[in-house]
Amino acid sequence: MTLHDVSKACDRSATGLSRVNEICFIGLVSYFEAFCKDHFASIINIEPTLLKGLRNSGHDTSIDPERLLDFRDDWVVKLGFLVSEKYDFGTAQKINALFMALLKISPFSKDEAKEYEAVLRDRNLLVHHGGTITLAYANQTSAPPANKSYTPYYDSLVVTADYFDQRLTFIRDIAAKLLRATYSALNSYIHQSGEQYSEERKKALDAFLWRYEDEPDADEHDIDDADTH
Repeated sequence: MTLHDVSKACDRSATGLSRVNEICFIGLVSYFEAFCKDHFASIINIEPTLLKGLRNSGHDTSIDPERLLDFRDDWVVKLGFLVSEKYDFGTAQKINALFMALLKISPFSKDEAKEYEAVLRDRNLLVHHGGTITLAYANQTSAPPANKSYTPYYDSLVVTADYFDQRLTFIRDIAAKLLRATYSALNSYIHQSGEQYSEERKKALDAFLWRYEDEPDADEHDIDDADTH
C-alpha cells in the first residue's frame, strides 16, 4: 500500500530535476526501513519465544516493564515494538544480522546488499546535501554514464521516473522476499516446537503473504504476481 501511494505521487512527466521525485525516493527508503522494523516486531508479537534466540545472539531484549502498563491487557501484541524500537535497521548488514538472529534468514544476498548500499548512498546525498554531488559521492559511485562525469558541488543527482521505478522494484522485491522467507521460517519454527496456533495467530501469520495487487486500485507500478507467489 505504501509503495502504491509513493508510486502514484511520483512525477512521471519530469525530465530534469524534480523535487517531488526526490522526496518520493527519500520516502521510499524511509518507509522500507520502517517496514523492516515493524515486520520484525510483528514476528515477535506472534511468537514471543523467539526473543530467547535474539538475546542469545547478543541483542538487547530488555524493556522497562512499566511501559507495558500503558497498554494494559494489550501489552502482548505491543511487546515486539517495544523491543524492536531500539534496533537499527539502517543498512542491509544490520537488517541481515537482526533477522538472522531472530529466524536464521538473510533478507539480502551479497549482491543485493551492495545494491542497497548504493540506494542508501543516493538517499543520503539527497537528505544531507540536497542532491548536490559531493567529491566523496563522485569517488564512490559509478552512476554517471560512461560519457559523462559529475562535477562535484555543481551537478546534482537527478531522480527521474525511471530511476525511481528501478529502486522501487528493487525495494519491493526485497520486501516480498523477506515476507516469504519469514513466513517459511516461522512455520518451520512452529512445527519444530510442536505448538498449536489459535486461529487468530494463524491469521496473523498468513497475513505475511497478503497481496496488494488484489486491491481494486492496483496499477502497473504495483506489486505483481511474481513477487508474492
